[in-house]
Amino acid sequence: MKNDLSPKNYDAARGSTKNDAATKNEFGGNPTPKEFYEAPDNYGNTHGAAKAVMTLLAASLVAVLLFGGALGGTGTGITVQISSTTVTFSEISYSIEVPADASGLTVAVYNSLTRQERALSPGMNTGTFKGLGEDRTYTLEVKGKSGLNETVYASKKLHTMKKQG
Repeated sequence: MKNDLSPKNYDAARGSTKNDAATKNEFGGNPTPKEFYEAPDNYGNTHGAAKAVMTLLAASLVAVLLFGGALGGTGTGITVQISSTTVTFSEISYSIEVPADASGLTVAVYNSLTRQERALSPGMNTGTFKGLGEDRTYTLEVKGKSGLNETVYASKKLHTMKKQG
């Protein structure tokens, strides 16, 4: 490629610049970035480590999905019935029938602000959750825990009363 502009410090007698860098009509072009420096490998050998971690996580997930069901004890064949409920301004009363072959069951009443829980025994269970807020929605739930699994056998949404005034 020819450069038609006269370079600075050109010596016409010698046909080159005074520092002998190039002649008037020679142009080597712009240097590529690799001519200045070698690009560093910022990732080194981390690609293999990330792949190994992802493989380990995937294998763990498969193990939990395959063998997680074997950790449960109580079957879902248990039928728990919430026989009756009574709701006032700050209390929820319940009657729950638990089968004779069921064990380890609890009843809980909760919302996003509070949670109360009690153990249940086989047969008819009655009780009252007190100290609840007025005009709020709560969930009354019967569940059983076996190993790492938790099963909900019965659930009911209830709303406490609002005082008129």
